Amino acid sequence: MKLRFKILAIAFVLLALFAGAVGTSAVVQKRIRDEMAGIIEYHLPITAAVADFDVGTFEFELQLRRLAMRRAEAGPGEIKDGGERIAALNARLRQDLARAHDLIEAAVNDARNNLGDRLILSRIQGKLDDMRRQLEPFVALGDRGADLLRAGNIAEAGEVLQGFRGFAGTFGEHLAALRDELTAFTRKSMEEASEHERLSLMITVVLFALAAAIGLAVSVFIASHIIAALRRLIAGTEAVEQGKLDTALPVAVDDEIGQLTRAFNRMIEELRAKERIKDTFGRFVDPRVVAQLVDRSADNPDAAERRVATVFFSDLKGFSGISEQLTPAALVTLLNRYFTLASAMIREHHGIVDKYIGDGVMAFWTTPFSASTTQQAVDACRAALAQLDAVDALRRELPELLGLRRNLPEIAVRIGLATGDVIIGTVGSAIAKSYTVIGDTVNLASRLEGVNKLYGTRIIVGEHTSDLVKDEFELRELDKVVAAGKTEAIRIFELMGPKGCLNERLCALRETFDAALGAYRARDWERAAELFGKCEAIDAEDTPSRIFSERVKLLSRKPIEGAWDGAWRIETK
Repeated sequence: MKLRFKILAIAFVLLALFAGAVGTSAVVQKRIRDEMAGIIEYHLPITAAVADFDVGTFEFELQLRRLAMRRAEAGPGEIKDGGERIAALNARLRQDLARAHDLIEAAVNDARNNLGDRLILSRIQGKLDDMRRQLEPFVALGDRGADLLRAGNIAEAGEVLQGFRGFAGTFGEHLAALRDELTAFTRKSMEEASEHERLSLMITVVLFALAAAIGLAVSVFIASHIIAALRRLIAGTEAVEQGKLDTALPVAVDDEIGQLTRAFNRMIEELRAKERIKDTFGRFVDPRVVAQLVDRSADNPDAAERRVATVFFSDLKGFSGISEQLTPAALVTLLNRYFTLASAMIREHHGIVDKYIGDGVMAFWTTPFSASTTQQAVDACRAALAQLDAVDALRRELPELLGLRRNLPEIAVRIGLATGDVIIGTVGSAIAKSYTVIGDTVNLASRLEGVNKLYGTRIIVGEHTSDLVKDEFELRELDKVVAAGKTEAIRIFELMGPKGCLNERLCALRETFDAALGAYRARDWERAAELFGKCEAIDAEDTPSRIFSERVKLLSRKPIEGAWDGAWRIETK
């Protein structure tokens, strides 16, 4: 029996029980609604009308007696007002009895009221009819007394008003008894509604308890044969979570649990295959790239797309001389250690190591491996600065690493960064491919790494990269150049360190250099020479200042003709 049929059987039994509970509760709730509707539509309005009639008869008699007592002192206006109030009370009494009569008649004819309630209402209606018959002489007596009072016959009016005593039973004791009977009738109906409500609650609770008991019994019975399989699946999943991919679960049942177990075993086989691929190629390609290529291998493995990326190139300074100093084994040891440190800094800051080119490293930052364009550029700059620190640490390791105590090679690194559009994807032949980035931005980053040789700097970033990271890092604009193999001039910047890292001397150097660069571009050779000289005075080791001082001397002797944007063409790579 399939698991879905077992679950459906439980659901059907529970639904049937709950349907019975809901149906029974609905019948009882309808009766409660009918009783509450009768109380709201009939009982309370009838009681209110009778109570208003009782108060009205008292006010009618009281108003006449008050008018008789003040007749000698009252003026014509007060007599007139008293007569109008009596007339209004007269109409009110008739309206109250008429309203009560109509409500009782509607209640007797309403099928929502049971037979017992209709019999009680019919008896009340008979009493109201008696009062209705007594109302006319009662009102007529009052009207006659009012007429005598208006005519000034106070004594005769007093004798007439004594006739109200004859109605004391009807509109006194009998009316009070009728109000009590109406109150008791309303209380009885509310108690019946409350009793029905308790009955509805009891039925609902009993049926719910029955449904719960049956549902639990059936559930336990059905679940007993699948719990073991589920526990095996849980144990297998926990083993996979811990990295143990040698788990294979036995298929004990042929229902959906059995199908899930077989699917789990197939998943384990796929994971083992992917892990073998990742373990093998993760040493040659970044594991994140391997994971992406494996995941989409069934789709379009040769897909390529245009994205914005920050590209990184680094190179060891004077590597040719270093290679002549060291044995092949020592050279490989040094390179492997350098590549390990450089790759660690790049991966730590969310970058992708693309390839190793001789003694150089190429890397890039782009989606989906890192966040926004700005964050990619910031991460690349942080990785570049971290690599400088790593190389400084590598220098201290050289004696132990190479087994040398003197004539140690001088290790330094130059880095270029550029941000822009690239094409990213798998590139290569049918038998050998590489996941890489290509495009003008890649070439520019490579050229900027080489430009460090000319300016004696360690990290140069392109203009777009500088715009993205200027709030996070200290930068110095170096020049406007046309790189080798390029036709468009770009501004280049030296990455000096994190924001706020510069001391007073370096801040003064950058500020003076910026002013000197402005004079240089304005062809104010004398002012430029003076300011670049100040830069050399601030830092005699500052290569860019020395280069511009020599360049200014050259340009001042041979003025530039025509338009000039300050760009310098670099012929070497």
